[in-house]
Amino acid sequence: MKVALITQKFGRGGGQERWTERFATELHERGWEVHVVARSVIPSNAVFPFRVHRVSSAASDPFRFATEVEHLLARIQPELVHDGGDGWGGDILQYHGGPYPLLAERKLAALSPKWQQLKRWVLRLVPHYRRRWRFAREQSRRHAGLVVALCRYQARRIHELLGISEHRIRVVYNGVDIVRFSPANKVLFRDAVREYLGLDRSVTVFLTVANHFALKGVPQAIRAVTELFKEGKPVHLVVLGGRHRFSGWFARHRFRNSLPVTFMGWVDDPTPFYAAADVYLHPTFYDGCSLAVLEAMATGIPVITTRYNGAGEIMEDGQEGFVLPEPSDIRALREKIEILLSPALRTEMGLAAREKAMLFRFEKNVSEILRLYDEVIALRSAATNYSPHYISLSETSLSEVQRSTNSCRKTPS
Repeated sequence: MKVALITQKFGRGGGQERWTERFATELHERGWEVHVVARSVIPSNAVFPFRVHRVSSAASDPFRFATEVEHLLARIQPELVHDGGDGWGGDILQYHGGPYPLLAERKLAALSPKWQQLKRWVLRLVPHYRRRWRFAREQSRRHAGLVVALCRYQARRIHELLGISEHRIRVVYNGVDIVRFSPANKVLFRDAVREYLGLDRSVTVFLTVANHFALKGVPQAIRAVTELFKEGKPVHLVVLGGRHRFSGWFARHRFRNSLPVTFMGWVDDPTPFYAAADVYLHPTFYDGCSLAVLEAMATGIPVITTRYNGAGEIMEDGQEGFVLPEPSDIRALREKIEILLSPALRTEMGLAAREKAMLFRFEKNVSEILRLYDEVIALRSAATNYSPHYISLSETSLSEVQRSTNSCRKTPS
């Protein structure tokens, strides 16, 4: 079967890019004919076992990208279109970072009240941002297929912000490679990485992986760890990522004299750093379902994150780590960090984190998406009028099929 995956960027990058590449590879290995449609591929000379089509539209114009994708799909003629949130929706619309209104809302929450007021003014006046808002509304209006949210919080906000019927939204949490990210990596990498960082075994190492520092709570993590360090606690924070221009400036200037923080910049493989860390620190203001959190859990280290992270929904507070109510609460973050200075507790929580991660294997994630493919195909075949790329089902027909499916599941065998 021929499937087209739509994304702005493909290859090396953040969570969406990494997930899409892995998912495309898995589909190819399962015998699907995979076509990836993207504006940019990183690195540009990468060779993939499936077809990659590049769209030449400007990054700042979502309408133009979506329209050019639509024209390209007409030539590819896929039997199913899986849109990562950048086209007109396809058969499956999967919001990784969430629709733009949600992302803008949470970025504002990461700012101080004074900066929030200024940013709201900018969002109302700058054409680029206004265009992205219009695109999100138009996309939700045009799309009639299934919508995939990465967590319950994201699903609720998609419904509230865009008015998409709850009957069309499915929650599918991300999955993790439990072989690549494993406690066994500690034997291979832990001592070598710590030696490279100049940290001895007495130091409790906290790790953060982020590209957008403000959104992911990096300033809060730095402040909490630095305060404990100044009190004589043997703590150190390692920060990976920061390709965003503001993030680079942030690392070079504001915290250049903070002794307990090491900025590593972009790294191709974070696996050795997970193995060297004692705790994964992710006080994010928003994440659909952080792959980095799942990777840390699979490695067997406890996690501190927030309720605005979909991965936090699969955790039990106090078991695999801690889930904070508010990312801006430095005192609460510091308290949880201090609790995890206990090696015995870290070991206990790390074991629980590994067990929980094993319930969210990447293979399970793929199987859940493929079940939605089957659901889309069944819904499409039941419709009288539909496009090969965009399902023309009404919300009424979708809800009727869903109620019928649910009643069948409740019927005892």
